[in-house]
Amino acid sequence: MRQKLKNVLELLENSTQEQLIYHFLAINQRPLRFDALLVGLLNTSTEQMECYAISGRQEMDIQRHDLSIQDLNDPLIQVLRSGEESQWQTLHRGVRIEDARFRNFVYELSSECGLYARPVFDYYGHASGVIAAFTAQPEQCTKSGNIFSLSSELFQHQLKKIQEMELLRQQLRQIREVFKSQQQRQKQLDELLVGLSSGVPKHPPGIAQDYSEINDLTAAVEAFEYDVMVQRLRQYRSDRKRTAMSLNISPRTFTYKLSKYGYEL
Repeated sequence: MRQKLKNVLELLENSTQEQLIYHFLAINQRPLRFDALLVGLLNTSTEQMECYAISGRQEMDIQRHDLSIQDLNDPLIQVLRSGEESQWQTLHRGVRIEDARFRNFVYELSSECGLYARPVFDYYGHASGVIAAFTAQPEQCTKSGNIFSLSSELFQHQLKKIQEMELLRQQLRQIREVFKSQQQRQKQLDELLVGLSSGVPKHPPGIAQDYSEINDLTAAVEAFEYDVMVQRLRQYRSDRKRTAMSLNISPRTFTYKLSKYGYEL
């Protein structure tokens, strides 16, 4: 008994939903006290419940069943939708189940087989799956203190922990993406400000500017000087003192040059 309890407590060490499901089934499979045992979790993107089931065999033979949440005759879907545990004394060999593969799974169980099913809930408290025991005595599954009951409670607890960790990882990824985007925008803004401050147009590396049409060096220098002064003046919202300081000249000299080049003061 001590070893069984140890195995049950190891459910708390599982870090993924798949590991948790397989571990839960393995714990209750040796020996399996039911005709079959099943765990199903809702996949909202496909509107199906993905189920993993084992029957009363010696080996760990897990079967997969994808049940449509629209199949209202399926007892497992009924439990998922209601969010409440339920018992059926008999399943009548699954005659009302629409899914052929799952109906055949139930049909191969003993003729007197009933069902006990309990919902499992996600991190937000919404019903998101079921744990189901196929047995001739479904009422026995409600007794507390047995391995099935204890492992079911720990399964529910660990499922929420796994989902909480996944949610935190998603939020962390989003924060990193936002931070990276902000860094890129800041870099672009810094480069833009540097370009505006320098007043020197940037050119692709390796490509020289064409000065062949310049035939008056003094006029060309004055035109360049005028463009720099006007651009910087706009940058500082017509604040001549700040503009002059940024160009390392006195406000008086700055005003003189603007007047000289015909800028309307």
